[in-house]
Parts: sequence; C-alpha cells; structure tokens
Amino acid sequence: MTLKTFVNKWYGKKCDFDGYYGAQCVDLFRQYNKDVFNLPHTGGVIGAIELYTQYDSLPVEKQYYDRILSCDAAIPGDVVVFTATPGNKYGHVAIVLEVYETFMLVLEQDGFAQDGAKINVRNYDRVAGYLRKKS
Repeated sequence: MTLKTFVNKWYGKKCDFDGYYGAQCVDLFRQYNKDVFNLPHTGGVIGAIELYTQYDSLPVEKQYYDRILSCDAAIPGDVVVFTATPGNKYGHVAIVLEVYETFMLVLEQDGFAQDGAKINVRNYDRVAGYLRKKS
C-alpha cells in the first residue's frame, strides 16, 4: 500500500489498532507500519514521545527506522514525533505528507478528541525528531 492509499483508507476514520484506549495517535502509527511497510507490531510505549526518546530500547523501531534529528528536514512518509506539552504529557506522533519551509501537512489522530484521522497543518516548534523507514 502506498502512503496516498493509506491516507485515503483512513482519512476521517477512527483507527484503534490495539483495541485499547480508543483511537490514539500511536494506533495510527502502528497501522501505518502494518499497511504501508508490512512491519510487525511495534514496541509498547506509554506515550508517543517514547517512540523517539526510547528508540534505542524499541527493537522493531530500531530495526526498521532511522532516528532523524529535529533539525534535519523531514520528507513525506516520515513519522514525526512531537514533544509533550503541559496539557499532554504523552507527546504526539503523526505521518508527514508534505513539507514546507515553516510547516508540514500531516495525517494524525487525536486520542483526546477521538474523532478519527485528519490532515492537519503543524509547525516545527515541538518536533522532537523523525523516524524514517530504512532503505
């Protein structure tokens, strides 16, 4: 499945990959791994930020993804990981669709709103880094 096909399949729909806690941002990431890259279930995390900060202890992520610094340019298909905020200690994860100088378009799912996958504009302020599928 291509990135575009994945977006078309999940846009506007709730993705609850693991059946726990409803449609979370990490569920969409896991579904992306399965549908687009045919990867096994990724490691368990308490929050999305751990996909980046605990990368070295996540064997599936480490095997199939390179960890890219936040100062490097994203490319479509990258997984962007955002830092925690006072209102969300878990951080956030989304799939990069398009990249521009001051913002990016992402496919994401809000675990608090539980309203399904959407395309949103995100700036680079809270980017912890990216996960890029290894070649």
